[in-house]
Amino acid sequence: MASCSTVSCGVCESQHTTTNADYWCPECDEGLCSQCLKYHNASKASRNHDVISVDNYKQLPPSIANISTDCSQHERKFQNYCSQHASVCCPLCIQSNHANCVGILSLENVIQTAKTSVLLEIIDQNLKDIKMNIERVVKDRTQNLVEIKKQKQKFHDEIKQVRNQINEHLDNLEQKILQDLHAAEDKIKSHIDDKLGKLTEHTEKLDILQTTMSALKEYASDLQTFLGNKIIETEIRKHELFMQSLYKDDSLQKIDLNCKIEEKISDLMSAVTSFGSISVESSSPLVVLQSEKDKQAQIGTLNHAPSTTFSDIKLTLKRKFEYTGVTGCSFSSTGDIFLIDHSKNRLLILNESGTLKSEILLSKNYPVDITCIDDKTVAVSFHNSDHIQIINILTKIIDSMIKTYSDSHCLCYRDGNLFSCNASIGIQRENVSGNGSSTLIKDATMSPWSFVTTSKDKIMYSNYINSTVTCCSLAGQKMWEYKDQLIRNPRGIAVDKDSNVYIASSGNNSIIVLSSDGKQARKLLGRADGIDSSFGLAFDIKKENLLVANYNGPVLYEIY
Repeated sequence: MASCSTVSCGVCESQHTTTNADYWCPECDEGLCSQCLKYHNASKASRNHDVISVDNYKQLPPSIANISTDCSQHERKFQNYCSQHASVCCPLCIQSNHANCVGILSLENVIQTAKTSVLLEIIDQNLKDIKMNIERVVKDRTQNLVEIKKQKQKFHDEIKQVRNQINEHLDNLEQKILQDLHAAEDKIKSHIDDKLGKLTEHTEKLDILQTTMSALKEYASDLQTFLGNKIIETEIRKHELFMQSLYKDDSLQKIDLNCKIEEKISDLMSAVTSFGSISVESSSPLVVLQSEKDKQAQIGTLNHAPSTTFSDIKLTLKRKFEYTGVTGCSFSSTGDIFLIDHSKNRLLILNESGTLKSEILLSKNYPVDITCIDDKTVAVSFHNSDHIQIINILTKIIDSMIKTYSDSHCLCYRDGNLFSCNASIGIQRENVSGNGSSTLIKDATMSPWSFVTTSKDKIMYSNYINSTVTCCSLAGQKMWEYKDQLIRNPRGIAVDKDSNVYIASSGNNSIIVLSSDGKQARKLLGRADGIDSSFGLAFDIKKENLLVANYNGPVLYEIY
């Protein structure tokens, strides 16, 4: 925690008087007695500071309480945040290190939503995910030990059974094979016990991080919360790398004992020189590591394809689908394709080859867009409707309805939240469980047929009327905006594994790709490549496929 000792009033100390502090000002970085608090609140320079009680201050872990609000290099107050380098800056930092950076934001604006941002929820969920994965690994390794013990006993019995059928000459050979068996078990046990010990250490550290998170949410100032998030996020990355290393160094391979008894054991007096052999076999891990932030993929399969440079991105036609009137599309975690038939008020579910697996007739007219929530649930939006339907694709029944602020056309899903484009309002965030809603990005120019998507720590959306593509942080702060003749009346938007942004430019029937920083743009496809009246886009990151919802027939492309 921050401190277990008495905190003195900094103002009184400057006047050579010792007084116990009742309050703490994170921005002034000093304690205040009740009397000095009155002057502090009256001063124009400090009246807007967020003061907390000393008791609450003491609840902060040292790693959070010791976060400085001043630049150690220039001894100036932090006033800005560079999204390109993910660092806080003082005015001199900007001049010396960030003069050419794009996305310099006001720190005051950035930290306003520090405690309510999606990023804080993601970090908190990451902690839970890692602890959950550790518990799974511990259970898996413990179960493996149980199986090894049973296997050891099984082979032990076989050895003893054979031994009872032969004479005293086998005593030495029996002793050797049993020693080998025990040695193999001990080696495996030592290896697994070592990993279990390390997992226990990580669990203890994660408990500390969770305690820190609780204190961060409850007692930290906005700046402390923001910067504390960065510290905790760094620590989380270390734990994630450790969990990934378990796969890379084969620590999670399923281990089995193997014993082979010699077939010619009856000839042992003359020909057999060994009772048998003990071997250790490893197979693919049975434990599956999962992350809430990406339920549609297992984080245990961490073999990512190498990144494709922006200039090398190319799309080739893979398949056309014979359906018309399509405006929205999405992929499931299993690779199935969802299509919204705007003209016939239905949801189509196809496999990758284009075979129709299921058809769901929708209860409202003119559906617009769809996003996949999990393996059995999707969200569907409708034209001229302020409600989003949550539909169970197995039962074909509406599970729930989510009310939006206005006519909500296009949407996407991430970490328990729906993000929807609300005409004349902006991007609305709705919790799927019904735990609240908010306007994440205010944009009065938001028009119908604007689309939205997310990638890592960013949210991107198109504006059909303004012909712009905008990228914001998950806290809602604008990072960059792209507007050029290359993009006209953009609709669908999708993002690949490298955060490159794909745009359905309906005004000139083309597919445009933007670099992740919004500085570069290239035309990938045109009318000659099958792009005609395109609406929604969807990107399958695992297979690197781009699905284009052409109104006159969807098309599937792949990166090559």
